[in-house]
Amino acid sequence: MSGNRLVFEVMNAERSLRRWIDARSGDSGIGAAGAGVLFYLAGHDHALVGDVSAALCASPSGISGLVSRLEKGGFVAKSPDTVDARAVRLSLTPLGREAVATAKEVVKELNTELSDGFTDEELAIVARWLGQITQRLT
Repeated sequence: MSGNRLVFEVMNAERSLRRWIDARSGDSGIGAAGAGVLFYLAGHDHALVGDVSAALCASPSGISGLVSRLEKGGFVAKSPDTVDARAVRLSLTPLGREAVATAKEVVKELNTELSDGFTDEELAIVARWLGQITQRLT
């Protein structure tokens, strides 16, 4: 398979994954990108916005708008950092924690769908290949 085709297939797969997740987010407005923020905060409560942005490989302007939408929806709360008043920390609200639980179920369903028809060994190769892409290109 040509390298150009691999790039095309990876980009199409990423768009398909986002559409699949977005379609299952219902009227919450969270979507795939918002779920990434919520998942990160579930493991890193009171994280700096910059840390969330770095973890998700998001631009500062992109993360700012996303966080504002999540805050407006009641999923996250902002607070000033105690050391640096210019920095902002993020925490999940109770509604945000509920959304994480729901998103975990959606991701579990998606993982089942994606792995159907593949052996554990095949999936390990795909996971290693995707991880290598991330390491090489970031």
